[in-house]
Amino acid sequence: RRDVGALVARFLGVAAAGVAGACMFTEADDARALRLFPRRYASFIVVSALITGAMIVLEHTLASIG
Repeated sequence: RRDVGALVARFLGVAAAGVAGACMFTEADDARALRLFPRRYASFIVVSALITGAMIVLEHTLASIG
């Protein structure tokens, strides 16, 4: 059995690295990229959580039909 906390922590770390890289490549000014990072990271996490929630609801709904 996998530890859910470790998986979530790993996801948050990899997501932070990905968002940081995207911020640095899309913004020419590093100071602006650093200022935008928290909002972009939060947006990414919220959207990921919404997609995960929708997938769980769909899986539960479709599994109960059969």
